[in-house]
Amino acid sequence: MLAAEGSDWCWWFGPEHSTANDAEFDALYRKHLTGVYRALDRVAPDDLAKPIKQQPERALHLAPSEYVRADVDGRDTSYFEWLGAGLYSPERRSGAMHGRTYYLRELRYGFEPERFCLRVDCFPNALAELEEAEFRVTIQAQCEVTVTAKLSHGKLTEFAVEQERLCLLKPSQAAEGAFEAILEVAIRKDLFDLRGATRLRLGVALWHGGLPVDVVPAEGILDVPLGEENFAWPLEPLS
Repeated sequence: MLAAEGSDWCWWFGPEHSTANDAEFDALYRKHLTGVYRALDRVAPDDLAKPIKQQPERALHLAPSEYVRADVDGRDTSYFEWLGAGLYSPERRSGAMHGRTYYLRELRYGFEPERFCLRVDCFPNALAELEEAEFRVTIQAQCEVTVTAKLSHGKLTEFAVEQERLCLLKPSQAAEGAFEAILEVAIRKDLFDLRGATRLRLGVALWHGGLPVDVVPAEGILDVPLGEENFAWPLEPLS
């Protein structure tokens, strides 16, 4: 806490003090704040993976044009598997730029009649730099569902599902997850409270060593409209 308070960190977030090293100051400041949570043996929030001094993220965002049929095996099994899925692909021309390393390349998402499906692609060999890594997928409707996939040396070792921050004892009954070349997740529809909801709010964060190191989208949340016209689950009335 003193390291975060004991310098002129906050000066660098204003336009009057902007420099070519803004990204580095931003990342160091957030690392100090994350250290406070670690010192207290608490889990730092995903927000600390996002730059404080944000610039609009340029991204290709395509809405779903078909329903999907995902084979959750962690591999790019078939060209047709994710054909018509929604796509969010930020402009990250390389794995490292502006003093920051990027790991997450793009997201694909779509709906089956009874599951929401997500695919996360990383930059080639990016995760090889991390012995231990953790994906956290957060999806909000009227309630919040979080899926955690922990990797060790590129292999999926732990898969957990939380509903409103309560860990489900049998996650395999609520969701599927697999990682080999890509992360694939499918979450059962009945895990969400969709009454009155018009959209899902989706975010993916990558953690390493207790620190959030990358997030997509940069703003933290991607709006995914519901309704059959969006190739999504039908809208449900509030009552």
